[in-house]
Amino acid sequence: MACLYAPLFPSANRLPRLPYRYRWISSVMLVLLVQAFAAAQPAGLYTYGQAGGYVSSDVATPFWLRANQWGRVPRSTPTASALLGLHYDSRLATTDTITRTSTRSLSWGAGVEGVLNIGADPQVLLPEAYAKVGWRFIEVMAGRRREVFGVMDTTLTSGSYSWAGNALPIPKVQIRIPDYVSLPFLHDFVGIKGTFSHGWFNTPYIQKALLHQKNIAARFGPDRGRFHIFVGLNHHATWGGEAEYLLNNPVAVNGKLTRTFEDFVWGILLGKLPKQAKNDRYTVFDGTNRVGNHVGHYDMAMDYRFSGGTLLLYHQHPFEDASGLVFRNFPDGLYGLRWRSRATPDYKPFFQLRGALLEWLYTRSQSGATFVVPGSRFMGNDNYFNHGQYREGWSYFGRGLGTPFIAPRAEIRPEVGGNGEFFPNNSMIVYHVGAEALVANQVLLRAKVSYSQNFGNHNVAFNPEVSQLSSFLGFELPAFTWGNTRLIGQVAYDRGDLYPTALGMYLGLRTTGWSTRPAPDLLHRLPF
Repeated sequence: MACLYAPLFPSANRLPRLPYRYRWISSVMLVLLVQAFAAAQPAGLYTYGQAGGYVSSDVATPFWLRANQWGRVPRSTPTASALLGLHYDSRLATTDTITRTSTRSLSWGAGVEGVLNIGADPQVLLPEAYAKVGWRFIEVMAGRRREVFGVMDTTLTSGSYSWAGNALPIPKVQIRIPDYVSLPFLHDFVGIKGTFSHGWFNTPYIQKALLHQKNIAARFGPDRGRFHIFVGLNHHATWGGEAEYLLNNPVAVNGKLTRTFEDFVWGILLGKLPKQAKNDRYTVFDGTNRVGNHVGHYDMAMDYRFSGGTLLLYHQHPFEDASGLVFRNFPDGLYGLRWRSRATPDYKPFFQLRGALLEWLYTRSQSGATFVVPGSRFMGNDNYFNHGQYREGWSYFGRGLGTPFIAPRAEIRPEVGGNGEFFPNNSMIVYHVGAEALVANQVLLRAKVSYSQNFGNHNVAFNPEVSQLSSFLGFELPAFTWGNTRLIGQVAYDRGDLYPTALGMYLGLRTTGWSTRPAPDLLHRLPF
């Protein structure tokens, strides 16, 4: 399995393993450095630093310590980890103190985040490195940036179905409308937003593979109204590429997959079947299917705002081919119900429940257990996240790009899925709960518990089924009277037959610095 840092720092696997006392000294030095820099930073700049360590009763890092962390947390312990980030956004420097909105139409910004992991699996990572420019409601970005797609609770969720922030961000060029823009001719009743991206996978197992990504979402209901309905389409695709394992392979032409503009427009952008069954650019595999590996989901949601908070009900319906697009794989997908409390600045009880979440993930249908479904013109056995041309399926440097519950073979017990496909377990039922609370107006608590029944996939089923329980408890509290430094503690526990049984924890310090504190309605748009 290739290391995540390989594209950036090929020699990172030779990083020295420092004694633990020096790791903690370096952690304190990092906190002091960020605090000193924050005191002199220009308007519009946000800085943060974090340092700590992971330990576990097993070599493997427990599930909820590493899942949905943009690939920053290593799979093995013990590890000392340090993180440093800087982000600039011109909207912070031009925010009107009365209206709390930016006073300029033109905006620009940039960000970088670096991670150093020293221990069992040494890594140097660059999860973020981007620059952007915006004009009014449109933004153009180039580089790596942390983001997820889909309507859900982003704090307590088990993970968005098709793009969960579970792997390192893929470098890309993107044009997007980041916030809902109301259509004036409909009197603010309908708002739309969306993205269109072109990216580069640059993974070791296949070269010159590309990413296509687009999504569009609509909100029905006034922006400041009590009730809203949301619908959206999220589409991602891997296409092109060449590799040694594709040589003399009937799914490729001379070891290559088509990258022509014509095939991109027809097969990737529009998702149509090719005009020819085969030619000198692609084989029958592409001719009878669609060019590339397509993954995505529909969003359907509604929320209601009342005096005590907000209720959000949502569903993400997956698709990888036409059968999913027409709901032949129903009831597959992610279902969620989230309650988020309303801020109460005048009344601060000792214990305040700030949010609660229930989610159910079901992926057992897959449009039928066999590829050919008698009496139907649609095919079955969708085999989520696996693909016949891309050996590592819907992944990036060994990490799944979608929900972390559809895990790569390297993350589960070898005796369970060692002889299967890259994603040997994509047929499952998951029950997930989460909660967040504030104690004494200072200590933030967050808890997650997930129970899953795992059945393998329709090609190689687990016999018998495998159950798994994964839990998490985290806290944040002020560490020092000076600066905005907080102590972070996290404990996670895995018990079951899918992952190694392990009790693990993380303990660290985090410090942040704002030159200009943005308004809450502006803060949620920023990629921090």
